[in-house]
Amino acid sequence: NCLRAQSPPSTVAFEVETVKPGHFDPTTYGPHISRDRASYRGVAVRDLVTDAYGVNLTQIAGPDWINNERYDIDARMPDGTTKDEVTRMLQELLKRRFALALHLEKRETTVYALVVDKQGAKLKSSASNSPEPDPDAPLKPEERYVGEGENRYRQTTNKDGSITTNLGKDGTLTTKYDSKTSMEHWQRSSITMDAFTGWLVGIIQAAGGGLWTVVDRTGIKGNYQVVIDYQLGPPPAADPGPVPFESLSDGLLSKSLKALGLKMEVRKEPISIYVIDHVEKPSPN
Repeated sequence: NCLRAQSPPSTVAFEVETVKPGHFDPTTYGPHISRDRASYRGVAVRDLVTDAYGVNLTQIAGPDWINNERYDIDARMPDGTTKDEVTRMLQELLKRRFALALHLEKRETTVYALVVDKQGAKLKSSASNSPEPDPDAPLKPEERYVGEGENRYRQTTNKDGSITTNLGKDGTLTTKYDSKTSMEHWQRSSITMDAFTGWLVGIIQAAGGGLWTVVDRTGIKGNYQVVIDYQLGPPPAADPGPVPFESLSDGLLSKSLKALGLKMEVRKEPISIYVIDHVEKPSPN
């Protein structure tokens, strides 16, 4: 069935919107959602589909231009619009301005599967609901705000040069980057295995492993503390398929998972793919 027909019966839409050709700029790229405005900078259609339907880039099949043509979008919405309503408004914009129609189907795909190592999991549990920071509390000297709207968080620069972002009920994210060695340290205080696989998609890509689907096959429920170390790698010249996970970052990623009692396997599995049946380049306004 076409997903166009699966939208909620009550249509919600941005009050005013403009769509213009754009370009990729890492300093401004992506969605920026505030109280009454939504903007998307330098985004491709595939980026908009991932936001609108909550899917990974690896789950989208369509014409090549949806990966390369980039746009700047500005929209106004009623004050108090919820995150779910913004998502529905973006779906509506894609249908009206890009004539998007797509359907969902299962396709056998090569994936990385996160599984428990033969020695067993070595995960340290954490609270599933961390305390929310007081939004009215004044910022400390080392703190600043990052993000916008519902994704506005307090961020702290630590004495060792690492940066800790308070994600509210999702715990904290601490990162540290060494520019001399291109080494990245990544630590979450509370994350589910399903959410962890989502983060691993980006980490594997950053390590030079390409863009591939990662699925949780650990069978582990609950929230846990995880630490990952890896080295940034050059993007692959082509997509040869998932390379041996043990070879990424000279084995650092594999060692990080092993310390958690986990490992990665390459498998063929049926994955939900969002197939674009029709899409058009919009007329700018």
